[in-house]
Amino acid sequence: MNNEAILREFLDYTQFVRGCRPKTADAYAIDMKVWQTFCRNDYPQMDNPSKAKMVVDYIRYLRVDRKNGSSAVQRKLATLSAFIDYLILMEIITPKQDERKKWPKLLDTPERLPVVLENKEIQQILTQPDTTTILGRRDRAILTLIYSVGLRVSEICSLQLRNVHWEEKRILIQGKGGRERYLLSPVINMDKTS
Repeated sequence: MNNEAILREFLDYTQFVRGCRPKTADAYAIDMKVWQTFCRNDYPQMDNPSKAKMVVDYIRYLRVDRKNGSSAVQRKLATLSAFIDYLILMEIITPKQDERKKWPKLLDTPERLPVVLENKEIQQILTQPDTTTILGRRDRAILTLIYSVGLRVSEICSLQLRNVHWEEKRILIQGKGGRERYLLSPVINMDKTS
C-alpha cells in the first residue's frame, strides 16, 4: 500500500477533485510522507491502512518518536482517514476492510489559553506610532485593527482599500483558507483622508 503512484493520485485527488487549497494539499503531502516513513520501517507489507493495530503503533510513533502534540496527531490521523476514504472510493480496499471504528479515541488536551495584554500595555503599544506622519497614522490604524477586532497579521497584509466600507463602518476580511467575513470596526471612525 506504500505505492508511490497511489499516494500521488490521492494527493492529486485532494486538490483537483475535492478542491482542497494548495496549502491543505501540501499539508496532506507532508502527513503522507510521515505515514510512508512509518510504514517503510514498521509495516513494509501493509495492505490496509485502516488496521487498528497499525494505527495504535502509528500514534505511538507520532507521539514518542516524532514527539508530535495532540493536534498534530489528530491532523495526521485525519489525513490518513481521508486516504482510506480515497482507497475505498477507488475500490482498492472494500468498506468491509475499513477498521476505523476500532481506532482508539484520542483524549482532547486542553488548549493553552492565549496571553492577554493588560489595558495599560495596549495603550502603550497604541501610542508608539508617530501620528504626525502618514506611516505613523497607518501603523496606528493597523495596531488598532489588530487589537480591536483580532485580525491576523496575514489578514491585515491582504487588506485592500476597496475592502473598507466607510459608510457601513465595516471591513471585508479575507481570512484563512480564502474565507471572507465582514467586521465592524471602530477604526473606520477615523478620518479616511488621514
